[in-house]
Amino acid sequence: MEMNVSKQALGGTMSSINNNEQTTRKWFHFPKRHIQIAMLFLFYFTIFILRTNLSVAIVPMTDKNSSNVDFDEFDWNEKEKSALLSSFFWGYLVIQAPAGLLGQHFSPKLLLLFTNVISTILAFLTPMAAYTGGWKLLCAIRASQGLCQGFALPMLYKLASMWSPPHERNRFIGYSLNGATLGAATALPLCGLLAESAGGWPSIFYVSSGLGLIWSIGWYILGADSPSKHPTITAEEKEKIETALQHCDEKKGLKTPWKEMFTSAPFWALIFAHLSAGWGLTIVLVETPSFMNAILKFNVGTSSVLSSIPFYTLWLATYPVCWFADYVEKNGILTKNVARKLWSTLYLSGGATSLVLLGFVGESIVAVMLTLTLCVTFSSFIFTGFIMNHLDLAPNYAGVLIGIANGLENITMILAPLSVGFIVDNTKSIEQWRWVFIISAIVSYVGNIIFVIFGSTKLQHWNTPKEN
Repeated sequence: MEMNVSKQALGGTMSSINNNEQTTRKWFHFPKRHIQIAMLFLFYFTIFILRTNLSVAIVPMTDKNSSNVDFDEFDWNEKEKSALLSSFFWGYLVIQAPAGLLGQHFSPKLLLLFTNVISTILAFLTPMAAYTGGWKLLCAIRASQGLCQGFALPMLYKLASMWSPPHERNRFIGYSLNGATLGAATALPLCGLLAESAGGWPSIFYVSSGLGLIWSIGWYILGADSPSKHPTITAEEKEKIETALQHCDEKKGLKTPWKEMFTSAPFWALIFAHLSAGWGLTIVLVETPSFMNAILKFNVGTSSVLSSIPFYTLWLATYPVCWFADYVEKNGILTKNVARKLWSTLYLSGGATSLVLLGFVGESIVAVMLTLTLCVTFSSFIFTGFIMNHLDLAPNYAGVLIGIANGLENITMILAPLSVGFIVDNTKSIEQWRWVFIISAIVSYVGNIIFVIFGSTKLQHWNTPKEN
């Protein structure tokens, strides 16, 4: 009797151990492509903190009374500040297309790793550069960071082509890019609170670089160029991905059809959509803290926290918007062409109209926050709009297309903050800020109209590979 009880107890213990082992095995074998998405989400989260930290830090750097008064301030005029805020995009502009081509010949994992480490080191050196070399050396630092971060989007598309089955690519790219939204939302209050802390505005750059370093270590351990190069991927998942990709017309040694690309009307329409989006995004992301600081008369911490609220709503809105867009397309409610242009219109023209209203709501904090939140939340439609059009036109060259279009987008991302320096000579003038918003809206409307008329979701004939 006692022996039977002991055997039953032993059997129950062994069953429990086996169940625990199965649970552990399932966790250990969590799909590696999902881990890549998670790491790329965190990548965009960290690089957008590195990218936007100066838009908050520049306020206490030029007005110490807005935060910790124990740190020096710099006597930079509006034109010099505008140059600083746009300098990141000088480097970001020129490297996009070359980065896409480099990704075809070198490891995208290592390219992301090396460029992110360099960007992190430059962030750590930013306070010293400001003290020793002034705004000119700081411009050089920011431009160099732009060069490094210019690899981000082309490498994302390259990794998606290697890791994601075709029916999962929208989610692979969309979920990864949504890290940028959360990063932008977090950067504003985080940097504002750091500026008011004992570490002052220099701590903004030290914390940003620390986050970048942590991600780099994680990416070195968990990242991989493809399933075939991942050391712990299961045979089942590897076979699933590679089998799905066998049906895609993606080959090595593709000859890039440059002439066909640059004579394609749909591609130029896509470029104009990027150009208009870049202007509006920069005005909202870079200039909003300064606008709220000047017009609503908040300190840098309060204005940064308030400026971040709309980006959290954008981050949350992106998931149901993507689900609804997939539902519409899956059930044939709208054609892909009509849907792509509808979502792009809601993003470009909806956001632009809200931005114009921001200049007319006065100094009411409630009205400003509601209008700004509406403006930013319209950006959730970008993930189902023209940002996916590169894959519609030519999936075989999507990395090159996004590199070209996103690179050219930075022309307007440079011009937008520079235009503020010419329009606004009195930051407390609501009339001058109103013109900033109206001009931004006009740029968005023009890009939207061009994309609606000339844009297309039809697969282009030059997508057919020509091998070297």
